[in-house]
This record gives sequence, structure tokens and C-alpha cells, in this order.
Amino acid sequence: MGYTEMKPLKSILDFFLYSNLFISVCASAITIETYLLVHAEINWLYAGFIFSSSIVLYNYPSLFLSGDEQHSNRHRWILANKKTIWVISIPALIATSVLIFFFPLKFILWFAPVAVLSFAYFLPVTNLRAIPVLKAVVVAFVWTCVTYFFPLLLEPISPFEMGTGGASRFFFLLSLAVAFNIRDIEVDRKADVKTLPVIYGAQMTKILCLIFLFIFSLLIIFSSDEMNVKCALMLSAAGTAALIAFASEKRPEYFYSLWMDGMIILQTIILLSVIFAGKFSLP
Repeated sequence: MGYTEMKPLKSILDFFLYSNLFISVCASAITIETYLLVHAEINWLYAGFIFSSSIVLYNYPSLFLSGDEQHSNRHRWILANKKTIWVISIPALIATSVLIFFFPLKFILWFAPVAVLSFAYFLPVTNLRAIPVLKAVVVAFVWTCVTYFFPLLLEPISPFEMGTGGASRFFFLLSLAVAFNIRDIEVDRKADVKTLPVIYGAQMTKILCLIFLFIFSLLIIFSSDEMNVKCALMLSAAGTAALIAFASEKRPEYFYSLWMDGMIILQTIILLSVIFAGKFSLP
């Protein structure tokens, strides 16, 4: 397939990735995975809420991106498609504002400070990004809260299951968030943002990511009694580890925005596959 034939496909992929539709699908997918892990009925309203609120959160900094920050294909696409981002973000904001009233007050009270932290993280006046190593930790913490702890607020699960499951989710997401910082190492260094890659370098950062995945795997072993679930999550960890091993600041944007983020959806797909395989297996 020549360049001319590939260009429409690239345009579609750029739109899906850089408008943050893909990462929002990832957030909804791993939220649905949470319900599957505890054998609870999937709350589709909440999954939709996570999708719309993720679009709002991730597009929020894009709307204020300046021409001085054209250092990647993503940023060039954003600057050329500000109207498209507005068209996507406004309905997402409306949907988020409506859907939140379908949840109990307890949920709103827990969600509000995490939402404030998420938005404050991008504000220059708070300067949160200047705190060493905070960048990846905030991302992993917020994702763990909204995709694991909050969906289970009304589910009757034990504190042990809640704690170990939440910890395993955190370390899986932390490995991805830290690996993502490898992409931004030069940008963060110039902005004096002290991420792990800036402090320790790319190779040591990848070793730390693999350690996080190892901790994730240990927690899965001890937190689940279901062998098919353990195998599914361990397989996703192995695939993620293999991808992280190839991470580099020289990798193209698609390596991170598509493949690295795609590990989140892959984990959900693998889990769904083993669950349905178990349901339809021969006696």
C-alpha cells in the first residue's frame, strides 16, 4: 500500500488518538474489567461517565496549547484541529455533567477531590508537575481511583480484595505512566519536570517499570483464587513488559499513544477471552 492510500488511514488514526477518544475508550475498558474481576453487574452508565469525563480531562490542556509547544506530531495535529477538539469536548462535558447526577452523593464526594487534583495537575499556577516523580504517580493514582475504587464503592467486596485489587491496578498503571515519561524525557528536562527518566535515565526507568509489573504480578497471584483470571492478567503483564523493553525517547508517537496505551485494552480483551472461553468450554 503506497503513501497515497495510507494517508486517509493515518488521518483517521491521528484523529482517534490525538482527540483522546482512544485513551477514553481505554479508561472505559479497564473500568468494565473491574466489574468483571469482582463478578459484579457492569454499570454501563458509569462506564459512559468515565468515557466522557476522560475526554474532558485529556482535551482540557489541548485547548490551551500554544504554538510555542510544537515539538511532536500530536501537538501539531492539536494546533491544526482546535475546532474539532471543541466539537468533541463540549458534548462530552454536557454528558459528564448529566451523568454524574445518576450516582449517589457518596460517589460525588469521593470523585470531586480526585477531579480537582486531575485538573490542578495541568495548571501552571499549582506547579504540581515540578515535584519530583509526581507526574506518573498522579496519573496512576487518579486512574486507579476512577477505574477501580470508585466503581466498587457500592459493591459488597472485602477490604482485602479492595486493597490488593486496587494496589495491583495501581502498579500496572504506574508501569505504563512511568514508561510514557520516557517519550517526554527531553521536553520534561527542558521544562525542569523531574520525572524518573529525567533523574535516572531511560534504561534504569525501564528496569523500574519491570519491577512495578513484577509487583503487579505478585499481587495478582495472592489476590485472586481464579486461575484463568491470574493467567489473563499475567499474560497482559508479560506483553506490557515486552513493549516497555523497547521504549525509547526516539520511538514514534504511535508507539506510546497506540501500542503502550493499547496495553490497557489488551488486558481487558484477554480477560474477556478467558472468561468467555471458560463459560463455553466442554464439561
